[in-house]
Amino acid sequence: MILLCATLARADPAPRAFVGNFIGNDATVENYLSIAGAVDRAQDSESLYLEKTVSPKSSFSLFVGYQRLEQEGEQTSASGFTNLGLAYKRMIISIPRHEFVFTMSPSLELPVGTRSIGSESHPRAGGDLLFQKGFGDLPDSLHMLRPLGVEGDAGWESKVTGARDDLLSANFELEYSLEYLDANVAAGSISHALRDFTPHLDFEYAQYMSAHRNSSQPDFELTPAIAWMNSIFEVNLGVQVGVNRASQGTGAVAFVWLLGVSYDQLLPALGWNLFK
Repeated sequence: MILLCATLARADPAPRAFVGNFIGNDATVENYLSIAGAVDRAQDSESLYLEKTVSPKSSFSLFVGYQRLEQEGEQTSASGFTNLGLAYKRMIISIPRHEFVFTMSPSLELPVGTRSIGSESHPRAGGDLLFQKGFGDLPDSLHMLRPLGVEGDAGWESKVTGARDDLLSANFELEYSLEYLDANVAAGSISHALRDFTPHLDFEYAQYMSAHRNSSQPDFELTPAIAWMNSIFEVNLGVQVGVNRASQGTGAVAFVWLLGVSYDQLLPALGWNLFK
């Protein structure tokens, strides 16, 4: 029995914190609240994201934003709320030994936003496929790559009413956890002041298909960023760079940020689930 327990203990993955919600969505089901924003030469925006688990493998979330647009060469500007996004997440596959999670997330966008900032006047429905994978299962010869993690999502969204257009989107994120490196790979290699940081690189794609008033050219953006995380809080800062002509309509570079909290770690009573 002692030998069996020792074998199982070695098989358990070392603890890892993924960056999660920043540019794309997160495959993890969690109790999480964040505010985020972006600033470029023509606009700035803030958003609020709230997720609540209803079971250990599922959650509901809402998303709403506020945006301000500056008209170049003019004194006028427009501001207002974006449409309200609602989503349900359901974990389909979880393989803890290989740090792999696959999740499906149907979503609905309600047209309650301000039209002057370009909010849609029709509801949209769609969904995302999300995944995350840690590399703690790599062999000893590649042990320095074990702190690597990847996250990604691919989504589709279409108008429920009105002239149809489809929005395709995808995000891929590569991250390297200094906390995982110090705790599980090279002990003492990272100073205490730096061990909670995770540098990461995000690649984002978006494109309207058969859109009646939006460009159907693909929009590609690259975001180098760094996250500071512990078991409760997350601070994420990055610079979003447009890598093609379609992505530079409001500026080639934008500053993006996020402040997040796992609120059930502060108030455990908020971690209740409706279903077991």
